[in-house]
Amino acid sequence: MSWLLAFANRRFSGLLLIWAGVPILLLYVWQALIQPLVFGAELGDFQGSYMRAAARLAAGRDPFDLCQTMGCLEPTGPQYVTPLPLAWLLQPVVGVDSHAVTVAAVLVLNVSVAVFLFFALRALRVRDWQMAALLVLITLAFEPTTANIVEGQINLVLLALSGIWLLAWIDDRWWGGVALGLAVALKLIQAPVGLLVLWARRWSMLAAAVVAGLGFWLLAAPQYLLEYLFKVVPAISQGTGLFENHSPGGTIARLIEPETFLGAVRGVPLAARIITTVIALAAVVVTFWILRSPSRSATGRGLEAAAVVALTPLVASYSWGTHLALLLLPMLVLVAWALPRRDWLVLGLIALGWMLIGPGHHLFQVLLVSGYSDLLVLRLMAEFGVLGIASIWIASLLAVRRERGQRTDLMRLTSTVPRNRKSTALEKTTR
Repeated sequence: MSWLLAFANRRFSGLLLIWAGVPILLLYVWQALIQPLVFGAELGDFQGSYMRAAARLAAGRDPFDLCQTMGCLEPTGPQYVTPLPLAWLLQPVVGVDSHAVTVAAVLVLNVSVAVFLFFALRALRVRDWQMAALLVLITLAFEPTTANIVEGQINLVLLALSGIWLLAWIDDRWWGGVALGLAVALKLIQAPVGLLVLWARRWSMLAAAVVAGLGFWLLAAPQYLLEYLFKVVPAISQGTGLFENHSPGGTIARLIEPETFLGAVRGVPLAARIITTVIALAAVVVTFWILRSPSRSATGRGLEAAAVVALTPLVASYSWGTHLALLLLPMLVLVAWALPRRDWLVLGLIALGWMLIGPGHHLFQVLLVSGYSDLLVLRLMAEFGVLGIASIWIASLLAVRRERGQRTDLMRLTSTVPRNRKSTALEKTTR
């Protein structure tokens, strides 16, 4: 491990960041700005699903019509399975030139990435330029980041709201609940974060989240709300074994019914649903057992947030690759915590998760569309996503335990030092 000491040299690490940063920035600008803005690339989900639902809503028609005729067992394609506020917000741009709408959507998504980075870096008290540059490059080079822009998905807006919530959570402010409530109202995938707020008894934040989320739902086409809650949500919550599903439920479904892998069979067997529910409950229990009691320190609260956000894809019935952009929050929190402490195990787990979700899954997609015929290899590679999710989750729990262990050791040390030497010992230990 002596080769890792080279990274302690500021000049070497700075040059390495510059060498890596230039091609990463150029590639991001090309994929996330130039291609969609200059060449007018179509944003698949945005135009095919979101705008279609907005047009139907503006015409007084049911935006969930395809769920009734085609079904929503695989929540992909033109079927609109997102809560109503998104389609409701897009109604004013129905009928506007499609290229102009595409440009606006791309700009909004890129601004969302910038907003997330601004609030996340502020929440983590990042003042060193090298650490800030590293976290920015991790975000821009993460495959789901650009994938969301290419598809025009709402997940980067949720990422921005999660950054705002993170700052409020660490600073113990109630207004983060507004960001959390709006995010859940736009898409349910962040709903498990509410468990953290409830567990920590942050009642003002919880109240703000409930008021903001329910208020948004009741404001946006409430005549279709019951249909969404009692027809669409139960359908999509069954999960799917389609290869794009990176949740444990997807893995279980593919094991029990292999024909779901490429969509030849839709839906999920009952046994798979039961096993998936057990796994989800077990993951929740393990996470909160590790957390035990709410932390009083800003660092501890940041790690709590990382652990619960990392948990969300494990309890969801389906986790598309683009959904995993939300894992940038725990990744940035853990890197900012582990790098100054030289915790190579936590950093290694984060790097593994980043690689499996990003380059690993991208390689799988390339092989799949190129006609690669070894189904066993493809089946194994399809599980890269869930392995990456598990790696980040384990890293977050490990960081929580180590942080609390360090604080416990520090308290024991200070309690055994004579009173007139406690401040000196504490100062030396925390350097």
